[in-house]
Amino acid sequence: MDTITLKIKNKKKLNHLLAFLKDLDFVEVLQSAPDLEQDEKTTSKGDFFALAGMWEGRDITAEELRAKAWPKKY
Repeated sequence: MDTITLKIKNKKKLNHLLAFLKDLDFVEVLQSAPDLEQDEKTTSKGDFFALAGMWEGRDITAEELRAKAWPKKY
């Protein structure tokens, strides 16, 4: 069995890389960074609630918002 060591420069991309490697049946992750995974979960939760009320005072419906976000392609 071969072993490699990686230095990851971007913490956000590290979590994606770890998730990908853990899904591969021929790769065993010996050491991961659980503190980074926890940081991303906390940040995501905080970012979600920071957006609360962003549409307040705007005259737009959910249907109009969806139509602009996902236009139908013919």
